[in-house]
Amino acid sequence: MTERPIVFYNQAQQINGILHSPTNGDAPCPAVAFFHGFTGTKVEPHRIFVKTARELAAIGFYALRFDFRGSGDSEGDFSEMTIGGEVSDALKSIDVLTRMPGVDSERIGVLGLSMGGCVAACVSGQDSRVKSTVMWAPLSDDPPDRKQEILERAKHTPTPEEIAQSNANVVGQAFYEELPKISPSATIQAFTGALLVIHGSGDDVVPVSHGKRYYELMRDRDALTELEVIEGADHTFNTVGWEQAVIAKSVAWFKRTLGNTTR
Repeated sequence: MTERPIVFYNQAQQINGILHSPTNGDAPCPAVAFFHGFTGTKVEPHRIFVKTARELAAIGFYALRFDFRGSGDSEGDFSEMTIGGEVSDALKSIDVLTRMPGVDSERIGVLGLSMGGCVAACVSGQDSRVKSTVMWAPLSDDPPDRKQEILERAKHTPTPEEIAQSNANVVGQAFYEELPKISPSATIQAFTGALLVIHGSGDDVVPVSHGKRYYELMRDRDALTELEVIEGADHTFNTVGWEQAVIAKSVAWFKRTLGNTTR
């Protein structure tokens, strides 16, 4: 397999990523786009996105990791970030994959972590090219506990001094204004592909109730739908055992639902 930098554009801004390619180029291969979380990057904690992408490439998949605009190496400022903007970037990444020589445009998957899981839910419900979705610790608007907390926080406008002390990633007003209009739990219900939700029971950032709610909404469809709760795991699966379990389950899921070209 090979790895190379890749650049694409959305709304005249540059998006930077890494494309993992399988060594077998004899037949069209499936592909997966990765969506990172809030304040995250295409690497994510303990390089879990890198490791997962490499595992996928090793079994014959293309994998595209990239930074949303305003995050990581991509153009833009974090203060301009909105969920809708990230959904737009994610849709553009699928455009890039489906037009790529060697990619089977009929076998496209997406994987999202945390708010990237919210983005994956929105994309899966909007774009029929997505055939298989994996969401790790996904943020939902139903139940609304985390979303309501964010909205309550927005009622207080911090001073520059407070911002500097609390978080260097300044969230702009556009994010808060858009948030009540975003409903990933409603949007994903139009999705007809395979869905795997993985959540840690010990997640204190996005409670496991969010992942369970996605599963409850989708489990009665005529499509493969599963929920995996990793006992005790935190929001980003920060032990060797948790990480290995999440990667193994995700890779096996994509192999099962999108097929592979080498084994």
